[in-house]
Amino acid sequence: MKRLVTITTMVVVGLSIGCGAGPETTDRSAQATVPGAAVTAHGGTELAWEDDWDTAFAKARSQDKVVLASFEAEWCVWCRRLETTTYRDTKVASVLDASVVPVSLDVDGNGRELSDTYAVDGLPTVVVFDSEGRELGRIDGYMPPGSFLERLEAILAQRG
Repeated sequence: MKRLVTITTMVVVGLSIGCGAGPETTDRSAQATVPGAAVTAHGGTELAWEDDWDTAFAKARSQDKVVLASFEAEWCVWCRRLETTTYRDTKVASVLDASVVPVSLDVDGNGRELSDTYAVDGLPTVVVFDSEGRELGRIDGYMPPGSFLERLEAILAQRG
């Protein structure tokens, strides 16, 4: 029985570390070699997120912007990483502020039905819609700021 507990503990710890639940490194030198790493500093840049679907689309129509729907959950580690790194990157935040009305949708709450409607299979998932509700593109999973910005700008270019 003791051996089973030890093996189970080793598996749980191994999975936790492998899934990003372990302690984060403070060595930033490794990030410089990662494609799509931060394009600028992660400052105190905060976006004004909507939490209501209809309000976001009404605002997008009145401001001639698109809607960026971020499907997430409280328990999602990569959702938190997207919030704390990518969305707070100054260049990403600047593009988002100028071009989109962001709406945060919790798949365990206000975004449950919408996640089914728009076939959200994993988290985080970001879906960009024009102001009339047509999907322009999506970003599945976490992306660091540089990669996220490239993908977002490609989606926004389709708006025409």
